[in-house]
Order: sequence, then C-alpha cells, then structure tokens
Amino acid sequence: MNNIKVNYNFISELEGGAQLNGYVPDAANSKSGVTIATGFDIGQCDEAALKYLLPEFIANKLKRFCLLKGNQALKACKQNPLNINENEATIIDLCVKQQSTDYLVATYNKHSAIKFEQLPEPMQTVIASVAFQYGNLAKRCPNFWRTAITQNTQAMIDELVNFGDRYTTRRWREATYLQQAEC
Repeated sequence: MNNIKVNYNFISELEGGAQLNGYVPDAANSKSGVTIATGFDIGQCDEAALKYLLPEFIANKLKRFCLLKGNQALKACKQNPLNINENEATIIDLCVKQQSTDYLVATYNKHSAIKFEQLPEPMQTVIASVAFQYGNLAKRCPNFWRTAITQNTQAMIDELVNFGDRYTTRRWREATYLQQAEC
C-alpha cells in the first residue's frame, strides 16, 4: 500500500478507540453486530470470512457473534459477554485495517481517473472513515461515493454535513477535518 496516507488515529478517535469489551452500537436502530477493538463489527462476517481475516485463536473467540445484528446481537452479548486483551485488539485492528484499506483502494482506483494514492491525506482519511463504517460506498452511500471518486472536496463536505444518518457528530467531524485541510 504505497502512498496510503490515511490517518488511522483520527478514525480510531471517531470509533471511540480500541474497545476490549464487546458492545452493540445503537442496537435498536442499526444493523450493527457485536463490535470489538476499533469498530470491528463481527455481525457483518460469517465464520469463514472471520477465519480468513483473523488468526485462528482470535476467530474462535469471536465466531459465536457472526451474523448476529441489532437486538439479537445485544442479547447474545449480554448472555455471553465478549472480552479481549490489548494484544488481541491490536491484532484485530491491524488485520481489519489492512483488509478494509486494500478493498477501498482497489475499488476506488477502479472507478476513479485519479488513484487513491494520489489523494491528499485528509481526503484519503475521510473516505476511509466513511468506508470503515459503511463498507461498500457505491451501494451504501452512492451520493458520497460520487463526490469522492470525482475528488470534489466541497461536494464531499456538503454531503457529509447533510448525510442523513444517525452519526451526525461523526459526519461533521469528518467534514471539518476535510475542510480544514483545504484539499
């Protein structure tokens, strides 16, 4: 990943840092599953994907929460709490960051005339932040994706400010980060 300048510390801050105890963000209103480390949502993975992504000893610890979302995930987490140590959180973060970034860069480069690696750090960071939360941006956030692949900074900022999700504070922080950088 040459020339990837994503500020993962900023994204970690938005995610609330590495969490050692499993939790379900906004269980009643989202499709989130049990989440651990720096925003890793186990509910979005099946067991095979989990074992492909993570070392076996960690995958085995997390697999009971695969594909569980919302209140179902919350119930499972309350009945059988998930706890990891700092070393496990670091490993999860490294594996997830690598896979997510590789996917984002490949997808971006396929759809944009300008390569992801050529974007300024703030733009890379904000695109990665939204992608880490939503996954496939072309499907889940098409308006934002269009502004990103055309490198339209002001349109990206406008889209973040009017995103329409339940994470207004996060979107505003991303918009401010992008705006202050004057890409």
